[in-house]
Amino acid sequence: MSQQHTGVRGGNLTLLHFLLGLKTAADDELVAELVVNILRVCPDLLHRYFREVTFSFLPRVKSTWLNNIKLLNKIYKAQPEISRAFQTREFIPLPRLLPMVMVTTVPLVCNKMMFTQALNLESISVRHTALALLSIILKRALKTIDYCLNKAAWQDSGVYTPVMMEEFVRIFREALSKILPDLNTIVWVWQSLRKQEMKPDDEKGRKRGDMAPSASVNHQCDDAETILLKAALLQAICLYQKVAPHLIMQYNFDFSKLLKGVISEQGLREAVPPILQHHILKVALELPASKFLWLKAQEGPDTEIIGGERSVFYLLMKMFVSSSHSQLKASTKLLIMKILRDTGVFEYTWKELELWLEHLDDTMEEKKETVIQFLESILLTLVANPYSYTDRASDFVQEASTLQAAMTRQDTDDVSIPVSHIDDVLDMVDVLVEGSEDLDEEIGFLLNEDMVLLTFPFSALVPAALEARNKLLLGAENEAGESIVLYLTAVLTDLLHTQRDPLALCLLLQAYDKLEPPHSPCCAQLCCFNGYYSLWIPEQAWEALPLQTPANPVLWAPSSDSSFAALLKMAYESKGALLDEQVQACLRAAIPHLPMHQVPHSARHVLLYLRSTVENFGQLGRSAGPPCLQLFLDLLRDLVIHGEQLHAQTQQQCQATQAEADLFVNMETMASLESASDKLLEELLVAILRHPTLDSWYLALEQQALPSHTLSPILVKLLAAHLSAGVLQLLIVSAPILQNTGQLGLLARYSEAITQSILKELRARKMGPATSLPKTLPQLEALQALHPYIEGSQLREVTLALLSLPEACLVTPRPTKSSGKERHLNALGQTLVQLLTSSPELQLQSSELLWSSEYIKGLGALLPSLAIEELEAVFLHTLQRDLLLAPVVRVDLLDHCLARQTQAALLIAALLLQHSCTHLLRFELWCLQEGSGLRLQEGLDDFLPLIHIYLQCRTREQFTRPAEASSAVIPVLRKALWRQLQDRLLHANGPPESGLHQEILSQLVPFARDKDLSVLVDRLPSVLQMPSSPKSWIVADAISTVLEESAEELRAWRKMLQESCMKWLIMSFTGNQQTDNKTQAQEKQMLLRLNELLRSLNEVDPGDWQKFVKTGLKFRYQDHTFLKTLHAAIQLLYCQDSSLCMKLVPLPVLHMMLTQHSLFLPTLLKSEEEENPDSQVKEALVDIMSTVVEMCPSVCESNHFAVFLGAYGASLSILDQKILLLLRAYEKNHLSLVNFRVLLWGPAAVEHHKTCQSLGKSLWRQPSVGDILRLLDRDRMLKTILHFPQNRRLLLPEDAQERIIKDGGAVDYSDLYDPCFLLHLFSELTWPEFVMDCRKFLDSNALGLTITALSSYDPKMRAAAYYVLAAYYSQLEGARFREQCQLLYLLDMVRNGIRTQNMRLTFSLTLFIAKAAVQILKPEEHMYLKINKFLLSHQSLNMNKVPGFYQFFYSSDFEQKTEREWVFGILRQGIRDKHCYELYVRQGIFHVILSFFNSPLCDEMAQNWILEILQNAAQVTKSAYELLRDYSLLTWIVHILESKFLETPMLSNIISLVHTLWVTNLGDKGVEVGSQFQCKPGSQDPPKLLALHIVNEFLYVLLVLMRHLRPTLDMAQVTSFFGALHSVLKYRAAITQAFREMNRFTMNKEVLSTKDVLVLLYKWSLIEGDIKLQDDLKATVEKYEVKELMKMIKDKNKPVVPTRARGPWSRKGRPREAEEMAAPKLKASSLQTCRGFLRSTLTQWGPVFPHSELRQEPTDQALPERDAPGPVEAAVALVVRWLLASVTGHPLSETEATGLLSWLHTHILPHPVVVADLLRDSGVRSGLFKLYSQLCGAEGLMGPTLSTACLFNTVMLQLLEAQGAVESPARLAVKALCHAALQEEDEATRAAAAFLTSLYIQDIWLGAPRPDTLFTHTQLIQETTEEVPGADGGRSQGPEEAIVMLSRDLAIYALDA
Repeated sequence: MSQQHTGVRGGNLTLLHFLLGLKTAADDELVAELVVNILRVCPDLLHRYFREVTFSFLPRVKSTWLNNIKLLNKIYKAQPEISRAFQTREFIPLPRLLPMVMVTTVPLVCNKMMFTQALNLESISVRHTALALLSIILKRALKTIDYCLNKAAWQDSGVYTPVMMEEFVRIFREALSKILPDLNTIVWVWQSLRKQEMKPDDEKGRKRGDMAPSASVNHQCDDAETILLKAALLQAICLYQKVAPHLIMQYNFDFSKLLKGVISEQGLREAVPPILQHHILKVALELPASKFLWLKAQEGPDTEIIGGERSVFYLLMKMFVSSSHSQLKASTKLLIMKILRDTGVFEYTWKELELWLEHLDDTMEEKKETVIQFLESILLTLVANPYSYTDRASDFVQEASTLQAAMTRQDTDDVSIPVSHIDDVLDMVDVLVEGSEDLDEEIGFLLNEDMVLLTFPFSALVPAALEARNKLLLGAENEAGESIVLYLTAVLTDLLHTQRDPLALCLLLQAYDKLEPPHSPCCAQLCCFNGYYSLWIPEQAWEALPLQTPANPVLWAPSSDSSFAALLKMAYESKGALLDEQVQACLRAAIPHLPMHQVPHSARHVLLYLRSTVENFGQLGRSAGPPCLQLFLDLLRDLVIHGEQLHAQTQQQCQATQAEADLFVNMETMASLESASDKLLEELLVAILRHPTLDSWYLALEQQALPSHTLSPILVKLLAAHLSAGVLQLLIVSAPILQNTGQLGLLARYSEAITQSILKELRARKMGPATSLPKTLPQLEALQALHPYIEGSQLREVTLALLSLPEACLVTPRPTKSSGKERHLNALGQTLVQLLTSSPELQLQSSELLWSSEYIKGLGALLPSLAIEELEAVFLHTLQRDLLLAPVVRVDLLDHCLARQTQAALLIAALLLQHSCTHLLRFELWCLQEGSGLRLQEGLDDFLPLIHIYLQCRTREQFTRPAEASSAVIPVLRKALWRQLQDRLLHANGPPESGLHQEILSQLVPFARDKDLSVLVDRLPSVLQMPSSPKSWIVADAISTVLEESAEELRAWRKMLQESCMKWLIMSFTGNQQTDNKTQAQEKQMLLRLNELLRSLNEVDPGDWQKFVKTGLKFRYQDHTFLKTLHAAIQLLYCQDSSLCMKLVPLPVLHMMLTQHSLFLPTLLKSEEEENPDSQVKEALVDIMSTVVEMCPSVCESNHFAVFLGAYGASLSILDQKILLLLRAYEKNHLSLVNFRVLLWGPAAVEHHKTCQSLGKSLWRQPSVGDILRLLDRDRMLKTILHFPQNRRLLLPEDAQERIIKDGGAVDYSDLYDPCFLLHLFSELTWPEFVMDCRKFLDSNALGLTITALSSYDPKMRAAAYYVLAAYYSQLEGARFREQCQLLYLLDMVRNGIRTQNMRLTFSLTLFIAKAAVQILKPEEHMYLKINKFLLSHQSLNMNKVPGFYQFFYSSDFEQKTEREWVFGILRQGIRDKHCYELYVRQGIFHVILSFFNSPLCDEMAQNWILEILQNAAQVTKSAYELLRDYSLLTWIVHILESKFLETPMLSNIISLVHTLWVTNLGDKGVEVGSQFQCKPGSQDPPKLLALHIVNEFLYVLLVLMRHLRPTLDMAQVTSFFGALHSVLKYRAAITQAFREMNRFTMNKEVLSTKDVLVLLYKWSLIEGDIKLQDDLKATVEKYEVKELMKMIKDKNKPVVPTRARGPWSRKGRPREAEEMAAPKLKASSLQTCRGFLRSTLTQWGPVFPHSELRQEPTDQALPERDAPGPVEAAVALVVRWLLASVTGHPLSETEATGLLSWLHTHILPHPVVVADLLRDSGVRSGLFKLYSQLCGAEGLMGPTLSTACLFNTVMLQLLEAQGAVESPARLAVKALCHAALQEEDEATRAAAAFLTSLYIQDIWLGAPRPDTLFTHTQLIQETTEEVPGADGGRSQGPEEAIVMLSRDLAIYALDA
């Protein structure tokens, strides 16, 4: 590989040379660590380092090579496992991405030849080192492959897609295969090691191919090195399979030969260490089965050494039974099962193999060989000819099905479907055995787990084994036969216990037991087994067999086998044993001893007996049946508990053993162990919960869906009841386990049964007469126990059904003799409370608003009758979550809450008052009732929050109820509350801390009587002085509002308040010397209040003022709020015309108190060791001193200069500008800074002053010019040059309004030096009496700053700069340094180019001069020579050109790129105003750079610089317009967008350029949405508009640019794009409207197409990460085949890379790429801003529907088209859904809301297909209702938003019509109301009509059959007019209110409804 192919930069060459110089890195650990760490942080150096390093990596048997490889390993282990190239936010083409990933995966020095040479060497250490390096590479590659194939990681990526990553993995594997050594070489190394064991004396050589040496019988033990080498070889083969599986498939070798060195016919070889056994098993498990000859005799010349024609499978079984290590045994077992499953015979019955292997392992040692040989024989026979045995198995399965059908008296045709299905499935086994892997696809969904168990109850191995057994028994081998019979009996017994339906297996066993064997010990075993399985054979199928013996009853007896299975089998066979308590105790005691792998088998065993018990329940009867059922169900529950305990123990063991050091106990092993435990637990629960007996009988009686049976009704009820009760206990135990393991789906059938049975019961109770509830309802008990695990939708359905029940169904009947009012809930009521209070599943989604409304209505109707605190809490929580549903709550619930008077009830009432005008009116009626005032007095503390809410809401929405009602309530509240509230406020102990009393009293103050008000005025000021009184000031403010009518009383009152405020502050300052946040906030509010009082009074008590100033300065000297208040007070109180100032603290004294304070210097000065004090405090302190100096100049002293200069930072920060103004104020008072002579500032000035104070005048000296210049920071000076404040004035005029310049937007002024100070400083430093260090003046950029000042707009600033330059020139002439002549020549050129006095130079020229001057000091750089050549070729500087542009830009030098970069720097940094632009235009620079952009010589960096130049030019109005007019810049941008792929930096620059061009050209021509262009006053000319063709060009550019948007863009650029698009469309709409009003013709009214809108939505979904929107868009574009968008979605932002971009030089790595990768998430505020822009953009879209003319005529032919929405309709639906979702939770402005509603009304509602599609979406309905509640609430029906609300009413009524709402008189009346709201001129009438319309819409939209809320509100208004005098607008009271009149009209329809 070369550098170009790596895709990375060359890196830091200096650092590379340093690394190459570390020659001892391979031998020295510290040096090696340094190299590793450097390369870890600089991986771009890896390639060149290994290419140029002198270390030799050629394999050889030397320690040097081993050390070099060791260093190589360290370097690559330190690299990140996953390449950082994947983390870039830029798309990299896969061919370029590959070498970037390979750089950190495979070392450059590693290749196939190196590995082959290393493995060919005879040295074990060399081979092991090479294999270790190979393993490291393969493991890193595997990590990369796993990462790339993780679809979840790439699904949401905006750069790569999963398909692209799969392609990358393919080429990555191909690249690796070219580097990895051949497998032939690795296998040869293994063979050579084996040969050394067998023939140590033979000559070592290579023997390629498939020839494998056989194992030596008398082998020797390998040493440790050889063992580790073999393990490394096997590990490498495993990694080959994972990383490069195609290499394994291409290699023709029987890998089963590798086993010969591990096992023999005698079993595991003792000399073989476990690590080799472990790795050989991993190889066998990882590699495909086709690479092994398992079931075929080993061929070759060495077979006689093995001992016969034994298969490798035989050796594996030997290894399985002889292995002593548990992990090895488990791995061998998995391998055996994998081998047999790969044959295809055990595809669906492979779990049965575990039984055969477990019993093989449990067989006695002396009999294992016989059993192994037997198993090998039958398995080889079965695999060779499987069809006869599978046919035999299918025959018995079909026979069993036919027999069961006959037994249940069904016709055989009824079972023909499952029988034929079995035949079909078994026929497919033929295809399966032949290698087909598509069985599931062909059979489809029929082959679920239950169908597999029905179709394949046992494997074909069973008939094969029985046939071989019979042959063996009829032979002569009795001993072998006995062992085989014993083994088979045990296996078949366990297999029988695992059957769901054992009949087929029993029939098979019966058929094979017809033999007549000679008398042998086997006969007794066969007879016993025959008698046992015959229990499941019905009499119709029972056959007489030779083995049968007379049936004798089996009696229970203790057995030596105490296992659970044996005990259970014996108990089941023994008559009546299951009912014996001792037997039951033994069974329960045996369960804890079960190992985990036997628990599922035991559960199936119990289930078999349970099934038999259910089938034989009629025979067992009422006495024996229920106890047996209960026992088996209890055993199942105990097994589940035991399994969960074992699972928990396994997890604890895994966590405990993770730190243990074992060859096999690694993380992978522990994970597999934990996974096996998880699978066993899941298998246990699946076996139990999916058993048909439990599933079909659970709650079958309650559902009236009983399975087929022959029982009497009594027995059926008994059976169903016991089964349901037992299953419930089983579910209670299982449910938490299922929840923890994420398997709650297993409860779905049981949950459905519970739900449906309860709903059935509730429907019956609702429809039928009220009856008492039974003591127990099984389904109710199940719901109470399992509701946390039931799905939310089912719980909601049950909850709604319970809420809809009559009250009598939820409470217990009241005893006839009971006289109490208390009623208790019955089981249904208790269940309802439990569901409502403890079910998290009832949490609603956003689209379930309709359900929520029903929920709130039902619960609200139930609360008044039940009065349960828990239900009140639930209702409160629900109402808080959905406050917009408050109006639908019945008003009688408010009466209930007021009567209950509990905390929850009153909180509910407060919410109802706050969010429902109807309840607010009802509360006012309640207050007017008799006794309400007394109740308020008695429960004042309880009612205070409610009253507070009412008083806040009473003044709002007055048009919704009669005004007299609220007026009548106030006297009632005042009478009931005033005395108590006043007493608590004026209490000696202080007012209440809550503040609620004060707030309510303040709201009642405007209605107080004069007597009560005078009491407050007299006594409140003393209360306000107390420390605990801040919340009482709200009462004082209310009193101030009342006293505004009397100026004298108000002034006297404010004087008292001012006195109280100052005394409170003095007490607070004194009592809280260490302030906390709470105290600071309180003092801040009081200081602001004091400031307001001072402004209103303009006077203060001198005594209070003196105490305030002294105390404040003493304790709050560093509180900026206090200092600002003090500053404002000084400006007010110490005016020259004020007589009060003579009585106050004199200003000199005040100045002395400030400056002599102990905190003055620490506050104002900043040292390097201390933290910077609060800048606000320093600013406030400087402001005070400036004001004092201005008012009293006598306080100025020269010794203050040291302090001010110490605090001064010479920057343009606001603080430093204020200090500089303060210094100028001192100079105006005849204290010159020049006379001070100390020209230092900042910490240096402080240190100098300290030195002067300590040494005295005779010892210290003045700082030199060099000392002063060293204070200047070069970088900060350069930044000041680049961002020179050209508008800064050297000397401000006296009448200047703005004396401080603010920050300059993009640049922070606090980082810039102040040229006003520096020019004064430089003028002093260049005096002839000073010795100037001219070179330092140049090197510190001081000369550059002085030259840049020549571009200032202030003549005085330029004059000062010219003066400094002249003085510096004089100093320079006498200086002596190397660059003096060059610098003098440069200044001469500048002087010669200046033609007029005080001439202003263009900023570009000054920047060139400054940079050229600094370049003189850098002779080592290339530009040094070029600059000097240019200077020497000119005598003067041409001020009308950019100097040297053409020479540098078109240079033919080898370093022409450097020269072009230098001149680009001048161009992009040097354009600041129109003068710079004109300079560039005169020289034709824009033509040059625009044409150069598309040149092959222009790299990406230069292109970004050109865009930056254009963007800087676009910020100037003149240049922005001329760039469009003269250079066709927009066309140029379109060419860029359409001709190439854009990197993110370039795309960001283009977006910024387009946005800047638009904003600058728009200027003051912009308009707000909905406004119109207006002519200037007094002018008849039309408004000045931007040309329409320019607007259209901008729009086209933005639409093209839209297709390049991607998530990797910075959020600022995304905001700029959407803002520009929104602005262009808004302006175009306004300009089109203006043209229409001027009768001008326009075309292309619709500017956005459907495709544009879909692309825009898709790009936004990527930016926001909205997965749902992406899925919806994908479904839409695929359905309607929108090709462009389909390609976008398929590529997932994959760009189209042009040819030249694919080359090696097309993309350079960026130095900050790592930082870009770690970019933070998008800010929510920016996203919300973009959403607003996008909403406005989408509502500018006018969709054009096809066949729109047909929609005008509802003909029959148009109906089919209406029913089939097209792509436009689908796009509109997507847009509407997104618009509604985007406004949820975010209030819209009036303009946005009007635009959205107008768009809906104009473009959506006329199209019924779209409307119907939208109304079917519950999310759209909920979104519309939430938006409607937000915009059309009562608070939105007054003022400018009323028109929007009326429009929304119209839209909603049309939607209700489209929804199919029933026509009614009330609806017609509401439509008339809505029309009146639009037409009425009186705003109050319009608001009232709109409000009543909204009540109707809310009810009907939520599914109510009638508008109850509307009718209730009108009824309450009628009651109010009757109860409150004057509320009906009588003759004496004036005209009738609109709400009263409209309600009277609507009340008629309430009676009709």
